Amino acid sequence: MERKLQCVLVDDDRYIHDIFKEYLKNNKFAEITDYYEDPVEFINANKKPDLVFLDIMMPKIDGLRLASMIKPTPVILFTSNTERFGDIMNMMEAIDAFPKPILKERLLKSVEKAYFLLNSNKPQKRRETFNTDTGKTTIILSDLLFVRTIKNTHRHLEAYLQGGQKVILKGYSLGKIHKKAGFLLQPNRAELVSPYAIMEIERNTLIKLIGVKDNGVPINSTLCRSFKKKFLYRYNSVKE
Repeated sequence: MERKLQCVLVDDDRYIHDIFKEYLKNNKFAEITDYYEDPVEFINANKKPDLVFLDIMMPKIDGLRLASMIKPTPVILFTSNTERFGDIMNMMEAIDAFPKPILKERLLKSVEKAYFLLNSNKPQKRRETFNTDTGKTTIILSDLLFVRTIKNTHRHLEAYLQGGQKVILKGYSLGKIHKKAGFLLQPNRAELVSPYAIMEIERNTLIKLIGVKDNGVPINSTLCRSFKKKFLYRYNSVKE
């Protein structure tokens, strides 16, 4: 087990600080090392945490603006304003987002995803060079979030990477990519999905992904019946 993520919470509501402290007590993936009620105070402190939890609705500087100011520090966002929840989910930079009131199960799930996405010592953290639409490109395999075949082509794939980057892999089949990146899961004949990019699976069919978008539009995947048993077995094994 690698060290826990060292996290900072920024929220002007002291009660939320108490909630995080209680929910993350003895958590094996992350711990809150600092709390800030004032976002300006957080900026002036010049902290360099592994992850920052940000409330959207704060005085002086709101969470969306603060997230852009502290790039490339990873963030998880939350808000009680459901009208702005779409803005949060559309942020490529956010690892995850959830609404208030904060549910313990939802927070723990978000923390676990962040741990596996940010832990630089995962076994599959190795580099491979691919033929892409921009020439030879070296990709960290664990940065692969979603891969799918391009319609009307046989040997080209679209690959969506951590951080919002999209590349075209030229001359590859899904099977060949799967051999290189064995941690990827196959929900159907045309796609591969990183288990660390899955936000939730609705009705064991709709796979909602984190940070995977095409021209700003979130991408989801579909879990087909013939792939379901193996997919869910491997996905649940990763979560344990």
